[in-house]
Amino acid sequence: MHLSEVIQKAILIRDYLKNFMDDPLNEIDDSLLPVTPFKISSEIKVIIIAQDPTIQQKKSRQKIDITLNLDKNGALKNYIEKICKNLNVKIENIYATNLFKYFYKHPPEKTFKVLKKHLEPNLKLLIDELDIFGDVPILTLGDAVLKLLAKDSFKSNVHYYWGFEPGKDYPTRAFEYCRAEINLLNRNLFPLAHQPAFSKISRYKNAFDPYLKFTYDTCKTLKIL
Repeated sequence: MHLSEVIQKAILIRDYLKNFMDDPLNEIDDSLLPVTPFKISSEIKVIIIAQDPTIQQKKSRQKIDITLNLDKNGALKNYIEKICKNLNVKIENIYATNLFKYFYKHPPEKTFKVLKKHLEPNLKLLIDELDIFGDVPILTLGDAVLKLLAKDSFKSNVHYYWGFEPGKDYPTRAFEYCRAEINLLNRNLFPLAHQPAFSKISRYKNAFDPYLKFTYDTCKTLKIL
């Protein structure tokens, strides 16, 4: 699916939801275009999925054109480049997209049920969008998107897959990934902490390199990297 087609379909979904399913708890902001996925090369080796582009400062949203601001230098791009280095791929070979490509009026982490209400058409678009890339590694960023995609609520947080137990700063269990049969994408997913959490929570820094080595080794075993 061409990027322009992705955006056109995202607009159709946004407008339909705005007209027929908008929720006063957190209304859809249709004053801005949906954010375009990040794609430079036709050779995609890794896919990254985030939840949505909405940030607290409304004026700053106007500056977001590309998923994860990967067209601009900054903390997010540095974090993604760190991920790429661990997986031995270049950022040019990354495809990054959001599950929800349009904006809400407020960051939706406190109105999660609104996202659940709007999930079905956005999930269908994401499945169609990723279908052309075949079986390549898919990384998810943060707990929020994982809660929307994982079928089992017990297995819907990064801590579970990174082997953390409550109160522990280092993994105490074997690493895992979110297997295709237990998520709505029906694809193997490798959950990662999002950059803001990674920068603040020491346990994520402790496990970051080991989990990405697990990801790399597992993808090599599965012959998808």
